[in-house]
Amino acid sequence: MRRLKSLWLFGILVGLLWPQTAGATSLSQLWIHTSLTNEGVDLCGQRNTSRRPDWCPGFMPASRKARAEFLRAQLPDPLPQLNVEELEASDNRVTEFTFAYVANLPAATYAHPLEAEVGLEPQRQFLAGDNWVSVINRVDYNGETWYEINPGEYIQSSHLRFANPSHFSGVKLQEQPAYPFGWINRQTQTAALPGGKSDGAVVKRYQMITLYAQDTVGSSLWYMIGQDQWVEQSFVSRVDVDPRPEGVGPNEKWIEINTFEQTLAAYEGDSMVFATLVSTGRHGTWTPNGLNRIWAKLPSTPMSNQDVGPGSPAWYYLEDVEWTQYFSGAYALHTAYWHDAFSFTRSHGCVNLAPLDARWLFDFTSPHTPVDTRMVMSDDASPGTWVWVHMTPPIPALALGQ
Repeated sequence: MRRLKSLWLFGILVGLLWPQTAGATSLSQLWIHTSLTNEGVDLCGQRNTSRRPDWCPGFMPASRKARAEFLRAQLPDPLPQLNVEELEASDNRVTEFTFAYVANLPAATYAHPLEAEVGLEPQRQFLAGDNWVSVINRVDYNGETWYEINPGEYIQSSHLRFANPSHFSGVKLQEQPAYPFGWINRQTQTAALPGGKSDGAVVKRYQMITLYAQDTVGSSLWYMIGQDQWVEQSFVSRVDVDPRPEGVGPNEKWIEINTFEQTLAAYEGDSMVFATLVSTGRHGTWTPNGLNRIWAKLPSTPMSNQDVGPGSPAWYYLEDVEWTQYFSGAYALHTAYWHDAFSFTRSHGCVNLAPLDARWLFDFTSPHTPVDTRMVMSDDASPGTWVWVHMTPPIPALALGQ
């Protein structure tokens, strides 16, 4: 026993002093593993191997490298690419409106710049909160620039910051996905192994990816997105093909929103036909789960916070919110021209969409809304499209983090 213990200590000493070669399993590592195994110590069990892979041979049964090779061996070569079609913007414009944020509050509007010059009472005042307006005309008056934001309503240019609505869009699917897919939500680098150091290819925000395999490392989930390319789950907004909710007919259209992933998918029966990123309600204003039908559609509409007044910091006022579809009380699918944070929670409970996506969904859903119609409501003869909202992580353990 004393001799075995001496060999064990000698093995550790050799392991500490032996020159290491990057990416290779050294003789010292094999010696340590063999010595400790003879002593009954399971150094390279699944738990220790995932925590300290550098202690163990690269192809031990529990090693990350062996696991990654096993998962890759199950996949076709070359890796298949999902056949999709991107949405196109006419003349590179995603909206017909010109939007601007009202800054430097308070800000007054007048029926004409002359009224401000002679000291008349303003037509309206923006006092607090977030206010967004549509700009329809520019006027130069006495050396100052004014903008007309509604017919007969003008505001000085110093109060406006013009918006640049997101050009992001989802994709129309030309085939049923064989694997989960999604988008990178924050720029990162890939790792050669799940749980490994991120030192590979750069993957940028809004880059579309296919998830060919997944593996857990401790409490983290990792996705394989290419040959020797792994990314950690929190950098991905994932889309899965899911079965129809109970109550949705085999030939009906329906929309699925996963608030954990911040993704949306549109279906015709069992076939996914479109997918994209969204921004749903933030903490305290969650978008509620449930299965509902669209009950009203408006090509554009103003929105404001009905819980507070214009003088409150929580106030918001949004002109011409395009492609609005109410599906559960005051909760709606609609364009968000004021941010480009899709894939992260952002709203007061509605489902925010990039302009091109909101327009596509508006045309996809029922009831049909004729051109120049201000609002259409569903009825028994023309029921609204189903909208299913749920919060489902890819593995149950991640629900605790949410």
